[in-house]
Amino acid sequence: MTYADYEWFLKENLTKYAGKWVAIVDERVIVSGKDAALVVKEAKAKYPTKRPFLAKVRNKLSIL
Repeated sequence: MTYADYEWFLKENLTKYAGKWVAIVDERVIVSGKDAALVVKEAKAKYPTKRPFLAKVRNKLSIL
């Protein structure tokens, strides 16, 4: 995971992934799904030398 991936996640419109886990590598979603463990497994299979950033996309906009 890079800080750039985290920043990208915060700024990008990911509403099409609402309610799902996403794995991000090089500022793009490489895998998404409802099961975090499966998302990580698929991400590692696709990019074995990279460490994906894993996050859950909220269903609604929230203010912290």
